[in-house]
Amino acid sequence: MLNTFHKLLKLAFIFSAVITGWTSVILLSSTTFNIEIKELITKMYLNQKSFIFNVKDLSLLLVKDANERFSEKNQGKLPLNKSKLD
Repeated sequence: MLNTFHKLLKLAFIFSAVITGWTSVILLSSTTFNIEIKELITKMYLNQKSFIFNVKDLSLLLVKDANERFSEKNQGKLPLNKSKLD
């Protein structure tokens, strides 16, 4: 299983390197598709930025939910502890 994960990670790295290199060569050679490529890269960047912000918002919501559930659990235990002391 670890070997499969390692192979997939290696494949993803090689694919990314090839696409990055190919894009760099195309942008440096000033082809007719420069404008479209730059627009697509900008869209990819904005989507990536949006994805990161969405992950941050999701993380904050998960923490708020966990805090609320833990505080409800602790509030439920407090009366039991007080009644044992009385």
